[in-house]
Amino acid sequence: TIPCDFHQLIMESDESVYNLIPRQEQQDTKRRGFKSRLRATVPPSCSTFGLQNTTKLTTNQAGDEPIGFEAAARGSGNHTIKKGGATFGREVGGTVDPTSFLRKGERAPKTQPPAVAPGFARPAPPRKPAIVTRGEKPVMGLTTERNFVRANALEAIQTVPKKKAEPKSTPVEAPTFGQVPKYLKRIKKDIQTEMNYLQELNTDRNPARNQMQRLSEEERMELIQGLKRKWEEVHKQYQALTFNIDTVTKVHRKEGLEVEMEQIEKAIQKLSKKDIFVYDDVAAYW
Repeated sequence: TIPCDFHQLIMESDESVYNLIPRQEQQDTKRRGFKSRLRATVPPSCSTFGLQNTTKLTTNQAGDEPIGFEAAARGSGNHTIKKGGATFGREVGGTVDPTSFLRKGERAPKTQPPAVAPGFARPAPPRKPAIVTRGEKPVMGLTTERNFVRANALEAIQTVPKKKAEPKSTPVEAPTFGQVPKYLKRIKKDIQTEMNYLQELNTDRNPARNQMQRLSEEERMELIQGLKRKWEEVHKQYQALTFNIDTVTKVHRKEGLEVEMEQIEKAIQKLSKKDIFVYDDVAAYW
């Protein structure tokens, strides 16, 4: 960046390019201050300033009323006489000491502190012995006739060796480890007893349950013809249904006929085999 003094020096010289452009001289014009047209001695229009403790509500309604005695004579404007204590209170002079004021809790009733229960004293905690002071000297010259080497040897010889604790047995070493619990054996036995009892009841009630007999050819053909007639009746009802099935009832009717026809076809397919065996249920009632 080029300093401002350098720019000013270039512009003042004759060989500056900036001098080719004519510059307009700017004159500093100072604005005049605002001056009101109204007189300073007249109060503002409809002002209530200075009307403390009076019956006057407004003053200077037209904006050009005078003040002072002339206004008082005309019955308008501000009052010339006002009470001295209208704003800041009455004058007390030197009768009041500013340092003597009501303090917190000064007028509150004083209460006695709670009394300590008689006969109770908190025990003092035990104290450790005091630390040796800097000027205290240790006791010197103490001797003993005890032979510590011999005393230690005798103590080691006479000491009874400690018994080692027996190791605790682990669950793996238990005699019942890996065996089926007794309660499971009891439950399995009860279940097997009930199963045997139910099997005996079924055998006694239906002695010919497992007896079967071969269906004869005449009975087989008779059953097939009856199923075919039944299928034709159901198919006729199915063909009689309307082409436009737009209700729930019609849909259920169609689905029911389709399921019934499918069951009849499966029964005919089973009876079409050469050998048909059936349970002899009649023998159970004899």
